[in-house]
Amino acid sequence: MPKYRVQLKQGKRTIVEHIEAKSVDSVISLYNTLTTMKLTEVLKIEFQDKSTPPIDDYIYQSLFKGFIKNKDSRKVKQIIFHNLKPGVTELDVYNQAMAHLEIDGLSVDGVTATLFKD
Repeated sequence: MPKYRVQLKQGKRTIVEHIEAKSVDSVISLYNTLTTMKLTEVLKIEFQDKSTPPIDDYIYQSLFKGFIKNKDSRKVKQIIFHNLKPGVTELDVYNQAMAHLEIDGLSVDGVTATLFKD
């Protein structure tokens, strides 16, 4: 059975749960029947790695912030990456963003206003 990440809200509280269900419709029906909380998000988990994460040796740049953009539509979206590998440059981030990211289905033309934090 597929696994889902479910977000529920009520008042100021937000709860995230993980559940196995037959379908998205089953998840919606289940929570709408059983809880007073509002179901705000259901995401299908496509990838999960349960291996042991690396120890925190602090050998990384702790933060990268930037804005990706599409020049034709003039759309801009903020991107944030945590714990960048040693030696990763601004150009590496640009190339990866342009190769793998989109803004509302449009290709990324550039990255601007970057910040590296050690």
